[in-house]
Amino acid sequence: MYNVKLDIFEGPLDLLLHLIKELEIDIYDIPMKTLTKQYMEYIDQMKELEINIASEYLVMASELLKIKSHMLLPEPAYMEEEYEDPREALMEQLLEYQNYKQYAEQLQFLKNENEKIFVKAPHEFDEEEVDDGEVDISLSDLLAAYEKVRSRVSIDRPMSVTIQREAVSREEAEDFLKTRFSGLKRLNFTEIFSFNESRSMVVAVFITILEQVKSRELALHPASRGNFEIERL
Repeated sequence: MYNVKLDIFEGPLDLLLHLIKELEIDIYDIPMKTLTKQYMEYIDQMKELEINIASEYLVMASELLKIKSHMLLPEPAYMEEEYEDPREALMEQLLEYQNYKQYAEQLQFLKNENEKIFVKAPHEFDEEEVDDGEVDISLSDLLAAYEKVRSRVSIDRPMSVTIQREAVSREEAEDFLKTRFSGLKRLNFTEIFSFNESRSMVVAVFITILEQVKSRELALHPASRGNFEIERL
């Protein structure tokens, strides 16, 4: 005997689909004897547990018994019209309910996924103001850009070199910077160097850039993490 676990169902069709799945029944060829027996056992268990049985469950029970009784009748030897399977109406109801249930599950899944997405409210941007020379990037961005260039210089230089102290004057750094800006209004920080320069030159140029930003000869604009744009004012 097949034991049915008393779950909460949304109606008799939901219960029938549950039984069909558990009993591995072909929904297109329902064995009414087996399905009706299990359905009635479920109703009996509800009565034993003194669970209030909705009228729709009892209506379905009578419909199952009616279909079962029709299935037990012998088919007439000669019929003027094509024989109609008494299970057909039930099968159509089950298929239709099954489709609605699947659509509901898909919609619930999409709803749950959509709840994980947060949309930022529209933001009104003010009109672009004239640059007042203030630096609008953080110190960490400046240091990240400097470390990126310095590490690049270290990688591109030969592994075996003769180390000697190189003194780079402020004038040399300014001339270097002026040459890179020749005919240009803006440059990315990484575009200033060819990565053949010495570390002393990189440090001197970086300090010169900061000094000229302070004196409002240059302006800095964020470009990406580890890089920024330098604009000649």
